[in-house]
Amino acid sequence: MPSRSAARPDHHLYTSFRGLHTPAEATVIGGFLKDELSRSMRLLRRPGHPRLYFLSYLFRNERRESVRARLGAIVDHRVDARSHVFADVRVGSYRYDQVAQGGLDDNDVEAESVRYIDMPAEASEDAYKVALWRLTEARYREAAEQFYERKSDELHYVDEARRLPSRVKARGEKAGKLSRFPDFDVDRFTHTLRRASALLKKSPEIQVSEIELSASHRQQRFVSSEGADIAEQRAIFHLYAKFWMLAPGGHRIEQEVTLATSDLAELPDEEGIARLVRGRIDLLRALAKAPHLPSFSGPVLLAPVPAGLFFHEVVGHRLEGSRLLSSDEGATFANLRGKPIAPRFVDIADDPTVDRFLGKSLIGGFRYDDEGRRAMRAELVAGGVLKSFLTSAAPVPGQKDLNGHARSARHERPISRMGNLFVTSREPLSQEALWDRFLAEIRRKKAPYGIFVRETLGGETETRSYDFQAFKGEIMHAERVSPDGKRELCRGVDFVGTPLSALDSLVALGDDVTVDNAYCGAESGMIPVSTIAPSALMASLELQSKDRQRYAPFALPPPKIGRR
Repeated sequence: MPSRSAARPDHHLYTSFRGLHTPAEATVIGGFLKDELSRSMRLLRRPGHPRLYFLSYLFRNERRESVRARLGAIVDHRVDARSHVFADVRVGSYRYDQVAQGGLDDNDVEAESVRYIDMPAEASEDAYKVALWRLTEARYREAAEQFYERKSDELHYVDEARRLPSRVKARGEKAGKLSRFPDFDVDRFTHTLRRASALLKKSPEIQVSEIELSASHRQQRFVSSEGADIAEQRAIFHLYAKFWMLAPGGHRIEQEVTLATSDLAELPDEEGIARLVRGRIDLLRALAKAPHLPSFSGPVLLAPVPAGLFFHEVVGHRLEGSRLLSSDEGATFANLRGKPIAPRFVDIADDPTVDRFLGKSLIGGFRYDDEGRRAMRAELVAGGVLKSFLTSAAPVPGQKDLNGHARSARHERPISRMGNLFVTSREPLSQEALWDRFLAEIRRKKAPYGIFVRETLGGETETRSYDFQAFKGEIMHAERVSPDGKRELCRGVDFVGTPLSALDSLVALGDDVTVDNAYCGAESGMIPVSTIAPSALMASLELQSKDRQRYAPFALPPPKIGRR
């Protein structure tokens, strides 16, 4: 993009949505999908090989525009657009088909069919006919091969999912209508990012800094041999900033700002973004002087967003029902339905049908999942008792009802994933009461201090049976709190643990429920999710030391900047 002066522009550049189909073009492409689906169901057969019993096409047309700034200058402005199709070719029968291990391993980027998922950029009938034919043909051969592999595996191993249907037949839903996305002012955000990133010129000790705004728009069309014909669309706007510096002694410390929303009006204005940047600069400077903590085990108070991350990693991923169908999974809660897994005041549900909560948009919401099923609220934990799991089109042991949570990003098979995860308390404490309880817990344990985790960078968890059943939350901002309530900034630790013991240590939840929009990665790709949770007090949570690798000083001193 041409450079512009720092003065406020007197005109606006609105996105042209280059690379995104118009609603009329998307409707035409939908017709191509239905025509090829009908032709394939009628003609795709190989004598002596498993029969095709189900076929669906999930078409996505996506456009992402991003602007990135550093030290007062735009360093990258790009538009990426693509169209692709996930073809779900199922052979055998609803009772038994080729999908094994819950579909968790159906994401091989080296599979032949992955070469053919990209679709033409124009609504050309002949081009789409050939592209869909080539993709469907490759998917059929892969499905047949997987069918025989599953049969072969049963000669050696017991398939515990064998007694369950591979897929429950769905009513063919017909819903949705595509419309033109509202324009947004690219020029205004370019100007804002220049101004905000220029603030770092006065902080040369911060070696890396960048601010990015992206706007992602997606149209989606799903058709299936069960008669489904569903159109959906969504927009997500993401503001991201990253800063890091070397503290005395060569330890790297970093800070991030990440805000994601479906409503552009929810992003901060120019002054709001500048305040965020100034706040991070001040915090980085303070952290550079803060003590580096050793490993710790004791009382921990998690602010709402870190608490949401805790429940996402500890509970959410382990309640994805597709994992119950895999012998490779640890299945922490597999045999605990109807039994307490958390304190009696804890309720957890996942409801993708909610668009907004507490005045904020939820990016994890959807009306239909990526297998064309109507999304439903899933009551996961009630009064601390495990009630159900998130499901795809495949039933899970001990659970009759399906709740439409199958999701994927691109070429991966959709598996059950979180959407909008709600964590609430039946006995919420006010922020003041929760703080007093935190101090009382420190004194009760005769601990020298407790840790107040205010912000996190992200988290991860391991659910596979061959590895440790553990989780980790990367702490970005924390305070050491003495028994008398004195607070001191600290750094150098992350919280870790195992799920059952961590849930046992949960003492109380607050009344400060907060929305956190983010992205979650798993076997079926990176997808948008929302977590709604209050602060959480843990009687005991372990904090482990971060990587303490020390960086050597720069061989070449950085140039002096910001003179003009």
